[in-house]
Amino acid sequence: MMLLRLLLLMVFSSTSAFSQMPSKGMLLVATDEMRDPRFSETIILLLHHESEGVLGVAINRPTWVIPSTVFPDMRFMENYSENIFVGGPMARTNVLALIDDSEIELPEAEPLFDSVYLSTNPEFLQEIIEIANPDVNLRLYAGHASWEVTQLEREIAAGQWKIIPATADLVFSQNPLRLWDQLQLIKTNDSLITASLPTDETVFALLHAP
Repeated sequence: MMLLRLLLLMVFSSTSAFSQMPSKGMLLVATDEMRDPRFSETIILLLHHESEGVLGVAINRPTWVIPSTVFPDMRFMENYSENIFVGGPMARTNVLALIDDSEIELPEAEPLFDSVYLSTNPEFLQEIIEIANPDVNLRLYAGHASWEVTQLEREIAAGQWKIIPATADLVFSQNPLRLWDQLQLIKTNDSLITASLPTDETVFALLHAP
């Protein structure tokens, strides 16, 4: 356990997560203090944080549902073989897409952080799906989460959320169901570390170190 702590300290900086403010491109990680069962063990990527409100999607809530069954009017969804994620309790008939592509410009999508973009445009989504580029990470979400700014601030102050920067490795994790447990291990003095976070492979290696 001491080796694990030392390795984590070598990988990450010592800045407390509570020095971070919620903003677009940050992750909200639910703590054990979370009182809303809809967000228990949930990780939210913030898509919008302005005075008029906060929007985000849960990145660790995959389903077994094929998108074409949820959005039958979007025939192009038949070309998308991955399952859809539950983005949140609001507007579950609406689809949002997160795209990670560092090679091409995506003027029709909204930049979130680094090479990760957001789109709610069906025509753009159709274009991305039909290209079927294996180097492009694409995740589809049904619905989203939303708060008033003051509501989210109260929840953070009550210790129900911790805040860390998002990375593409986290958002597009190959093991999203394990992601919340992994992030609970990355603590120093009961605060999450805020530098670049490890991939699934790095966490696995740390946990299985002799």
